[in-house]
Amino acid sequence: MKAAITSIAYSLGEKILTGGELSRRFGADAMRKIEKFSGILERRIAGEGVCASDLGVRAAELIFKNSKIERNDIDLLIFSTQTPDYIMPSNACLAQDRLGLPKTCAAFDINLGCSQFPYALATAGAWIESGAAKTALVILADTVSRLIHPLDKSAVTIFGDAAAAFVVEKSAADSLASFDFGSDGAGAGNLICPASGARKPRSPEDDVEITDSDGNTRTNANMYINGFGIFAFAYKSIPETVNRLLKKNSLSVGDIDLFVFHQAGEMMVSSAAKRLKIPPEKVYYKMHDIGNCGGASIPIALADAAARGRLKPGMRVLVCAFGVGLSLGAAIIEWSPDFLGAYTDADFSHSPSKPPTQLPADAQK
Repeated sequence: MKAAITSIAYSLGEKILTGGELSRRFGADAMRKIEKFSGILERRIAGEGVCASDLGVRAAELIFKNSKIERNDIDLLIFSTQTPDYIMPSNACLAQDRLGLPKTCAAFDINLGCSQFPYALATAGAWIESGAAKTALVILADTVSRLIHPLDKSAVTIFGDAAAAFVVEKSAADSLASFDFGSDGAGAGNLICPASGARKPRSPEDDVEITDSDGNTRTNANMYINGFGIFAFAYKSIPETVNRLLKKNSLSVGDIDLFVFHQAGEMMVSSAAKRLKIPPEKVYYKMHDIGNCGGASIPIALADAAARGRLKPGMRVLVCAFGVGLSLGAAIIEWSPDFLGAYTDADFSHSPSKPPTQLPADAQK
């Protein structure tokens, strides 16, 4: 597609949930095992009353504050989330008003979880290539912590709240080189919030706490994750999707400068990379200090890589996302020379490229 990402920003939940706090909640031994698998030491959690639209608007404002892109330039706003402020109206319409975008701007939501980035990117690129839009603002945001029971160690230890925003504009080159998508609805039950919609309206019975055989406590109104089921899906599907995308473009692993996978956990990412025989130095991580931030995780990692000089114009990056649905999406992006910059309200210097070899001292207690 002759469209390119020209700026990118992210915003994190303001609270930090440390390994030490969770160690005191679940026990140090349990946390050591989880940390060894996930590599996640800290999670960013949205403050009281903060919703996905708040984080998303905050990320978008960073672009308008720091780049030359003007609000009146935006004629398409896509907001992708699985934790909307309301069932109706859409978060996109809320954000259009709060950001002061033109009333001639098209605005709609994409209801999708961890695979948000490639789906939303392809949609924005298609609108631009068709001539239906010239400048698209895409926001990906979720406050998943709102759905997680505080005693469900399978989820509370992994997920963080965050938003990413990026602008897509017309390009002289085919910067959005290629996409590949897939889905497996048979696995929908592996990551689900059961009592959350019209199929199963929430009732008093759904607020009853249940503790499973692994010691995870939740209710039917909370999110449930089958970590093994997600891992099995990712283990099989990621190499197939990446190889299919490379073959479609007559490329090999050696032709890609950087690989950015959904930051679901270090072992998930590293296992996929090993199966694909990707050199470790080509795989970018940004999860250890913020957690699995759902659909925002890939653009957050891209912003972090760009800010650190690891991702530069002219480089070829392959992204691959997977999760809720179950859904899958991948893309090859030629990083544009028109890229203006990466921005955050957090601290770029706080991100370790790899996790420490053990939990922080307060987690050992």
